[in-house]
Amino acid sequence: MATATASIKPGTKVTYKVIKMPAAESVRKTIFRLMRMESRVQKALDLLAKRRARTDNKHNQRGGRTWISRKTASRVVVLKPGVSFTISYTNQLAPDIRSVQKYLQQTSK
Repeated sequence: MATATASIKPGTKVTYKVIKMPAAESVRKTIFRLMRMESRVQKALDLLAKRRARTDNKHNQRGGRTWISRKTASRVVVLKPGVSFTISYTNQLAPDIRSVQKYLQQTSK
């Protein structure tokens, strides 16, 4: 896939499928970050972040200043074998994709 990554032009929509679950936490985090770059996931995260800022964060006084207790970020994607995601390829993503290439299968270009 290293040669396949080199042949992809920036801006191209590429679909990947998770073929096996990585054992290393760092590899799982990298795939999770790549999955969160999908446009429909970004839209869902934006909507949830706006709702969280509007209603879920708790404001109170602490030491004479406003203190905000923030809710944790939403987890929209689930990393498991068989899940596919489509991202817009950029050259900055090449090292990340190469580092996790044995856990991903490129299904379309």
